[in-house]
Amino acid sequence: MKNLFVIISFLMLNGMACQNAAFRDSDRILARVYDVYLYESDIKNLVPAGTSPADSMSIAQNFISNWVKNQLILQKAEKNLSSEQKDFSNLIKDYRNSLVIYEYETQLINQKLDTVVRDSEIEAYYNENQSNFKLNENIVQAIFVKINEKSKYLNKIKKLVRSTNEEDRDSLTYYCIRYAEDYDLIDREWITFDDLIMRVPIPTGNPETFLTKNTFVQHYEKPFWYFVNFLDYGLKESLSPLSLERNNIRSILLNKRKKLLIKKMQDEIYQQALKENNFEYF
Repeated sequence: MKNLFVIISFLMLNGMACQNAAFRDSDRILARVYDVYLYESDIKNLVPAGTSPADSMSIAQNFISNWVKNQLILQKAEKNLSSEQKDFSNLIKDYRNSLVIYEYETQLINQKLDTVVRDSEIEAYYNENQSNFKLNENIVQAIFVKINEKSKYLNKIKKLVRSTNEEDRDSLTYYCIRYAEDYDLIDREWITFDDLIMRVPIPTGNPETFLTKNTFVQHYEKPFWYFVNFLDYGLKESLSPLSLERNNIRSILLNKRKKLLIKKMQDEIYQQALKENNFEYF
């Protein structure tokens, strides 16, 4: 590895970090382990385009160093394992067969799978499988604002947080952008109650009791006021709302379709082969 730094510099200067690196007539040797060699061409596409010279140097060095270490271990293993222990032909064959089948199934799915899942299908699955959709933790739909106690818009913002009027929500957004220390006004997004408390340190005691008894909460921790309007909530172990499960159900239904499509393909191939007498049992 005596000339490693010179070689790496040469690689970078000749476009090793570029996608359209020019072909080099001679293939320079970068490293050797016993009678196995690492060549310049082996790493010509190693470094992504746009990588800095310093990062290119580091990536190349690490690759060459790891290659040497792996080759040393491989050589040691080759010497110490029996021919039977090193025979992976059946494993490789099985692995290749699995990859070929997987690739064919993937192409089939890409070509023939109907990916449109109607709302009615999602709702039907949700209604038929409600026992599978239980909340693991308390969730809320809420808006909150954190504002400095000295803000001249303190009372104005407090009033707007409590309001459910759409025009007031627009006004609240205007004031929050300019004067709030922190806020979240996405009122139809479910979040965990614990995540909310991390941003709004209101004392809650028993969370379930707190959520059932409070719709608006204000809390002061010098020098900030926190205002929270709870629009909806779901308690742990209760039915998870459909809006929270919609994407999950869509994935479940698509996965069912994939399995049915693959099963249909397998059956068709089997029946066609049976008809043409392409297989037999002995």
